[in-house]
Order: sequence, then C-alpha cells, then structure tokens
Amino acid sequence: MPETTAPETVEASRKAEASSVAPDGDTSQPAARPANPRFHELDALRAVAMLLGIVLHAFLFLIPEAWPIQHPDPPALTYWIALNAIHGFRMPVFFLLSGFFTAMLWERRGLRQLALHRAQRIALPLALCCVTVIPVNTWAFIGGEFSIAFWPFYWLYGFHHLWFLWILLWLGAAFLVLARLGVRFTHPVLWWVFVPLALVPQLFMHEQIVGPDTSDGLLPSPLVLGYYTCFFFFGAFFYRRRIAMRRWWALGLLPALLLVFPVAFVLLFPEEEVAWMLPVSAVFQVVYAWLLCFGLIGLFRLIASRERYWVRYVSDSSYWLYLWHLPLIVFAQRLVLTWPMSAHLKFALICVTVTAVLLVSYQLGVRYTPIGTMLNGKRERPRRKTVAVNE
Repeated sequence: MPETTAPETVEASRKAEASSVAPDGDTSQPAARPANPRFHELDALRAVAMLLGIVLHAFLFLIPEAWPIQHPDPPALTYWIALNAIHGFRMPVFFLLSGFFTAMLWERRGLRQLALHRAQRIALPLALCCVTVIPVNTWAFIGGEFSIAFWPFYWLYGFHHLWFLWILLWLGAAFLVLARLGVRFTHPVLWWVFVPLALVPQLFMHEQIVGPDTSDGLLPSPLVLGYYTCFFFFGAFFYRRRIAMRRWWALGLLPALLLVFPVAFVLLFPEEEVAWMLPVSAVFQVVYAWLLCFGLIGLFRLIASRERYWVRYVSDSSYWLYLWHLPLIVFAQRLVLTWPMSAHLKFALICVTVTAVLLVSYQLGVRYTPIGTMLNGKRERPRRKTVAVNE
C-alpha cells in the first residue's frame, strides 16, 4: 500500500507546486512539494476499512442464503443489518482513499514511478494471489470437487474477495491516461459533480443490499466500476485541491447512522413494495456512503492524527491480513459449525483466532521479507539498544 504524507501548510505547498520540478524529469507530473508528515489518520482509516472485511466475512455464515456455509438457527436479523451497514460505506471509503493516495504519489513521484508503484503494490500481489490465495479459497469452499490440475486457472471464474485490486488497476490505468492527457484534477466545480453522480449507477444496481453490487469477474460490471470511479476520482480531487480535513465532519456520522441508513434499509426491504421506494432508497444509500466517508475522515482526524506504533503496525499488516483471511475464515466456520456454543461466540472466536494467526504469520514471515517489501515497502528491524559499560 502507498506511503502517506500530509501537508503542514497549504500555502507553502502551493508555492512549492508552482516552483518545483519533478525530480525524475517527468514533465507529465505536477510540480512536487516538500516532504511532509504522514496522514496517520487516513492510514488508520484505510486499515479499518480492510479489517472490517474480515468481520463481515466472519459473520456471513450467520445469515441465511448469504453464504455457502450455513449455521443452524442463526440470529440472522442482527447480522443482516450489520452486513448492510458495513457494506454501504466500507469500499466507498477505501476507493476514495485510494484516489487520494494515487494523486499524492503522482505529485510526489511522477507518472512513471506511480505506474511502477501500482504494478508492485497491486498488480504483482494480485497475480501471485491468482495462483495461491484464490485456489486455496476455492478449495475451502468446494472441498472434494476441487481439481489440482486446474489450480492455476481458478481465478478465471472470479477474483473472489480480491476483486477490489482488479478494480483498482482499472481505475489506476484511467488515472494514468487522464494525467498523461493533461487532466490535473483541480477544477473547482467539475469534480464535485462526482458526489451526486454516484447516484446514477446506484439506481440500476441489481443486488438487494445497501450499497453497490459486487463484481469479481474479469470484466467488471460497468455499474460497479462507474460507482467506484466517482469515489476514486473525487479522492484524487480531494488531495489535489488541498481540501482540509476537519474534525467536525465526524458529526455527520450521527444522522448517517441514526436516520439515513435506517431509511435506506427500510425502503429497500419494505413489507409491501411500492414503485417509488427503491429509487428513494438509492438516494439515501448514496447519501449514507458520502456521509460515512467524510464523517469517518473527521472521526479519525480527531482520534488518530498522531503517530502511534501499534496503529502503524496494524495499518501495515492489514493488507496481508485481508489477502489471506477468507480461506481461513471458511475453514474456521466449517470447524465451529456444530460446536455447542452461542453463534455470537463462534463469530467472535473466528475473528480473534484468524486475525491472531495472520498477525503472527505477518510478523514472522512477511514484515521484513521481500513479500512485506512488495506489499508495504521495505521495513527495517528495530535495533536493540546497547549500553556501554565502563570497566
């Protein structure tokens, strides 16, 4: 995932942008600005968006007809509401941040380095996962019907939970083309249109769930791609226009969670469906997604703007955790399915155990290895402090 930095002073950044030249001579790059501290809050928010995927997949077996593995007599309504609440904002937040960091990398390193960075952090991991994670995940789901001979080709049927990497490659390619054509993502009016524009694909979504459809095939759904395009390119505009992140944005979380989401949910699943309900629900779904995007940025600006080692560590590890969590989740769900304990306890046990196993694997076999460098950049092992002793 990309390194992240934050501007200390908007005016200083703009002056630097007007006078600096790209260090690699890439004239398609906007002028670089001085190095700045990291966006610790956005690092943390991105990690939370990734880790919520583990939570979501861990409880899917408690929702009837939502998952190949089905728990007997599950507390379905609680988790169905939670699924809709998380799905409605998680990936919009992630794609907005991805566009933000893409614009930042373009500004700091130029188009060539941006393309190389995306190839290393997204394309290469996805290619490796096509012959590792995806076959293992398929085996976890279908068991005895799995064919070893077809191992390298299961990704042809879909990218499973890694579809977002494929969508990011499409959006990253579009960004590179637009930047090469001279688009600077700074027009003060044009890019705001993406906020209401997200409603257009949402109106035509097919899945009955709050938020967008899922598209994991080789050819992304135009509706899904269009929906995330709005968040991705608004994120790029958000960075390029130096829009200051405000703590008070967190106030938007209350109306989003207490009013907007309930209305969207009730209209999407009415007792008696009326023609106007679905389009009105779509409006509330889009409002919910944008309010959560800005509200969570404000909240994390409030609680996570300072550097903390453990937050940085979780942020670094979240990519690895997300890549490998799903097959472990499926195995764990099969294992605990008939255990004589509460469904809620099974869900919590799965989350804790899978996360712990993956954190151990990250520390011992990923963080300071070429795999960790591919995913997060090079990390140096902390040096032990030595104390000089006078003899």
